[in-house]
Amino acid sequence: MSSAQASYELSGASDAPGRTKGRCVGHRIEIDAPPELVWDFIADFEGWGGWSPLYVETSGRAEPGEEIRFTVKLEGLKPQKGGARVVTMRPNELLEYVMTSFGGLVKAFRFVEVEELSPTRCAVTNAEIMGGPVGAVIFRAMGHKVGMGLEGMNRALRKMAELKWNSRPD
Repeated sequence: MSSAQASYELSGASDAPGRTKGRCVGHRIEIDAPPELVWDFIADFEGWGGWSPLYVETSGRAEPGEEIRFTVKLEGLKPQKGGARVVTMRPNELLEYVMTSFGGLVKAFRFVEVEELSPTRCAVTNAEIMGGPVGAVIFRAMGHKVGMGLEGMNRALRKMAELKWNSRPD
């Protein structure tokens, strides 16, 4: 299946405690690098703009309660500025942040999960739950583009992490 035809919808993601209820779009990728090394890229929110094709500008700290600012670039659309509040950060495992727009009609809950597959390999799930009164409408209109953006971000993360891991001194 090509990227243009790929389905990015994830089920069950909004069932986790504390997460927004709604439709979830995301991408999962396996990376040949230790979870701790991959986490270094995820936890460095201000560095995302240097490697992520989705988050082209970023500022703020990936710590609970912190406000983060960003510019997102989705295929075929002008870059959009936004902001979010970090709700969870468990080192080497999970980063979650939430955004609200249109007076609370749209709630977006973003998360990046790292799963250790071995000491030198992990899987990353990068996803967004679109909820609120018009979340389903936004999902239908934008879900595929957001999924493609998350896939691009995951592929760039894999490239950077594997490059760093493979270039380490022996």
